[in-house]
This record gives sequence, C-alpha cells and structure tokens, in this order.
Amino acid sequence: MNNLQKQVIYFSILLYTACLGFILYCIFVIKQYNIIKLSIIFSIIVILILNGFMFYINRYMCSILEKLTDLINGIMDGNEEEIFSALNDDLLSKLQNQTVKLTSILKSQNKALQEEKNKIQSLVTDMVHQLKNPFSNLKLYCELIKDKNISVEERKEFVSIINNQLEKFEFLMESMIKISRLESDIITLKLNQNSLDDICLASIKQVYEKAKNKNIEIEFISKEDISIFIDKKWTCEAIVNIIDNAVKYTNSNGKIIIKTNCFEMFAMIEIKDNGIGIEKEEINNIFKRFYRGNNVSTDEGAGIGLYLSRKIISKQNGFIKVKSERNKGSSVSVLLPLVTKM
Repeated sequence: MNNLQKQVIYFSILLYTACLGFILYCIFVIKQYNIIKLSIIFSIIVILILNGFMFYINRYMCSILEKLTDLINGIMDGNEEEIFSALNDDLLSKLQNQTVKLTSILKSQNKALQEEKNKIQSLVTDMVHQLKNPFSNLKLYCELIKDKNISVEERKEFVSIINNQLEKFEFLMESMIKISRLESDIITLKLNQNSLDDICLASIKQVYEKAKNKNIEIEFISKEDISIFIDKKWTCEAIVNIIDNAVKYTNSNGKIIIKTNCFEMFAMIEIKDNGIGIEKEEINNIFKRFYRGNNVSTDEGAGIGLYLSRKIISKQNGFIKVKSERNKGSSVSVLLPLVTKM
C-alpha cells in the first residue's frame, strides 16, 4: 500500500467520523426532525461520493501499476514503445523518459563491453593461431636434434632453424603486446614538436642493414624540414614497419624512395618502391591483422606490421593511403595533421 492510498483511507475515516459526529449532534443536541433528516441525507451523499472517489482512485492506481509493469516488461524485451504520452508534462511521462534514457545508456555500455569482449576473443584466437606454427616447428626440430645419428652439419642446421623459430616467437609476442596495448588504449601518446626529417632518418636507420643485404637503394628526398606535433617513438614504429615491408617485398637491386611534403592541413611521408606490388583486390585487406597476400604467403612475416602502423597513425588523427600495381611497385602515403587534437 503506497502513501497516496494511505492518505485517502485516513481522509475517508476522518470524513466518516465527521459525518457520524454531525448526525449524532443533530439527534441529541439540536433535536429537530427536519435538520436530522437533511443531515442524514447529506451524510449519505457525502459517503457515496467518497466511496466513488475511492473506487476511482483505486482503479486509477491499478491502471498506473499495470502500465508501469507493461513499460518495464517492454524495456526488458527490448521494446521501447511509449506507454505514457511523451507530450504530457506529468510525473509518469518524466519517469518513462528517464527510464528509457537509462535503458539506452545501459544498452550502449553493454554493446561496448560486448565489442571489447569480441576484440579480446579475436586477439586470443589470432594469437593461438599465429603461435601454433612456431611451437610445432620447435617441437619437431627439438625431437630431430635428439637423434644421435644425424651429422654435425644437420645438427647445426636444426639449431639454426630453432633459433629462427624462437626469434619469430619473440617477435610475435612483442607484436601481440603492442597490439593489445594499442587496442585497449593503455598507451598514451606523448605529442611533442618533432622534425619529420628526423623521424624519417631514424626509421631508415633501423632498416638500412636489411636493405643493404639485398642491395636495395634507399633515397630520402626532403624539400623542407617540417615540424609537427607527434609521438616520435610510435610514429617511428609505424614508418619502420612500412619501410620494412617495402624492403621485404622489393627484389634485390631494387630502389625505395622516401619523400616528405607539406600541405595546408597535413604533412605527408611517401614510401615508394619498385617491388612486387599488390593486387588491386587485396589493397583493402593489407591493413587487417595477420593478413598475408596470396603472392607473399611463402615470404617471412606475420601480417602485423601494417596493422600496427595504421593503428598508430589513426590514433594521431592521421591516415594511410596505398597505391600499387602488380610487378611495378607500391606507394604508401602517411598523412598526419599539422595540428593534432587528441
């Protein structure tokens, strides 16, 4: 029983008592038949009106409770149909409006949690898939190296393969940590004023030996040194991944050209090679996590570098454009805003 019903009952008892007291007063004090008759009729009318009012209040409260029940059941079933008119500026309409808002917020939070759960599940699945081959290879060659009948040369070869698999495993684990930190927003980018030339030269330095081993020439062209607010460490990571990819898929004696340019709103780093190129239908897929092109499935790599690069650049409100032609080479343009608002 709510407060309104209690108040109605208290008021009814009070009114009944008043009517009974008035009738008794007329009988014993006034002692006039006509007045007594009128007072009884008046009291009966008042009591009937009061009973009708109480019946109406009871029906009204039951109706409100039924509608509230329908509203709650509808929200639980995912139906946001209005039970009370939103045009009415009454308590129930306000309650409905606030309830729908709260439900919308909870749905958004649940959706975000589900998306985060799906990301984690996807990452774990990818990790298991990517680590399966190195573990299988390690197990295989560890068994082979136990054989006492193998030659010294074979043993050295197996040890070398095991070391390569361990390096791949280490690379995968480091990449997974970077991906998880980026996707979970654990990393806070530290934006400072940096020279774009310094970023490019530092990135080239990290892949220079690898390019030299394939006799690939890397040419850096800069008309002007552009100053930009970026995170130097993570931007270098993104550029290194792209240049490393160019070295990886450019044949020996090839050439890579890295150019910087400045536009009205963006600064650009272009990495252009004369490598094997990318099929047109695969260009939209190369930034997916662990994606490997059909024509490079036998080459080294795990399909993580470009995915990380796009994540890093997009976190700085930048984007990456790719142009490529099979057997003629590729051009990857990294565009970063001159003023970055995080």
